[in-house]
Amino acid sequence: MRGPLHRLPFSWALGLSLFSGRRKSRVSAATVVSIAGIAVGVATLTAVMSVTGGFEDVFRDRILGVYPHMVVMNRGDSFPEYQSVSETLKRVPGVIGVAASTYDEMMVSSDTGTSQAIVKGVDLEGIDRVSGLSSLLRGHDLSLLKWDGSGPVPVAIGCELMSSLEVAPGGIIGLTTPIRGMGQGISGGLVMTPREAKFVVVDCVDSGFYDYDSKLVVMELGAAQHFLDRGQIVRWVEVKLNDLFQTESMKSEILRALQPYTIAGVARDVIELQKSVAGTFQAFGIGDGTLDPASASVMIQRARRSLLYSDIGFGPVQNYRVLDWKDMNRNLFSALRIQKVVIGLFFLIIVVVAAFNIVGTQLIVARERMKDISTLVALGASRMQLWKVFVAHGFVMGCIGVLFGVGLGRAVVAVINSIDFRLDARVYMISQLPATLNWADIALVAFGSAAVVLLSCVFSSLRAIRINPVDGLRRIV
Repeated sequence: MRGPLHRLPFSWALGLSLFSGRRKSRVSAATVVSIAGIAVGVATLTAVMSVTGGFEDVFRDRILGVYPHMVVMNRGDSFPEYQSVSETLKRVPGVIGVAASTYDEMMVSSDTGTSQAIVKGVDLEGIDRVSGLSSLLRGHDLSLLKWDGSGPVPVAIGCELMSSLEVAPGGIIGLTTPIRGMGQGISGGLVMTPREAKFVVVDCVDSGFYDYDSKLVVMELGAAQHFLDRGQIVRWVEVKLNDLFQTESMKSEILRALQPYTIAGVARDVIELQKSVAGTFQAFGIGDGTLDPASASVMIQRARRSLLYSDIGFGPVQNYRVLDWKDMNRNLFSALRIQKVVIGLFFLIIVVVAAFNIVGTQLIVARERMKDISTLVALGASRMQLWKVFVAHGFVMGCIGVLFGVGLGRAVVAVINSIDFRLDARVYMISQLPATLNWADIALVAFGSAAVVLLSCVFSSLRAIRINPVDGLRRIV
């Protein structure tokens, strides 16, 4: 065998030579059709995966523009120790920003209408360390939200909410909460007494995410605490991480920092607990010791600490709860993930159909090359060698189609990004069709399509070698 193919193994060299048709100088039409079919299928799947991945990326970016990577909550009804918790969180490796905030659902009203609202009180000095809220304001100036303690409280509301309420900067809105504090005299108490106040709109929040822009109301943390009349408490402490995808590992780090307890501590408390129990028996006459009140208090405290250490698999959970951005939007991202899988499988059918065109292509090639196959059989080639030849031919043909498809898919994604394709934000929650070329998705599409092609090659090669080579020898004769 002459030319560059003579350096390849027998099966690959002969398989590549099957790309030419009856006229040795050109590729057969059946081969071109099979490659084109696979390329179109892969391009379609690449574009679809880019769009679904684009939705997920855009939603994540929009959400993290308003909300942090993680929040730390107290499992009780109130969170008065948030300042000490914030100082502890600042010392945790991997944490780059901490800020406290309130978060409550209320009713907002203007002279022309009412709507549901999510009211968030933010620490103006620390909010930029955990989210990009200031960049989402039309005026990009958080200092407008500072309240001097007199007059209406300044607030920033979502731009969609501003439009629906028909208010402009400088306009007045009312907020009504059904739950308020019981005043400074009763600690941590809440009563079902509505509380209403007027607020002045100073700016609007344009996150690009309809669900937030149609509900969000932002004010200074101190003003929110004054309005809610619950004292110096917050809903949670917001945390920004160095790597937003390391939230699972950071949860345990944060809980360990907030409630430090080790296995060595458990063992030490168990020993002390045994000593205390021994003292109890001695107090009842079993021995010569007594159990004083201080020892009893220590025993109870250590038993409680042992039970609170939830990592050993029993007892109550810790005093704090940590939620990340995926937990807070679990329904949204779960729906996007399921949609991505279902749509991907649906369009994978195109690749499957195109891949099984290889069956027909290889049958055509086998009939066209029947004389050559018969000659190889006469020279001693086995069925397994012929099978490898057709597998190599079909797999290379499929891989060429996959490569062309990936290139075509990238072109389609570029066209989508260049077109201002508008969406209804009330339906899709964003106003423009996104397409993000995620290389992990492209690799999944390419290798998945290649696997489908390989399976079809195995089947088609078995069909191709069933042709009786005696018929080819008769033609030679």
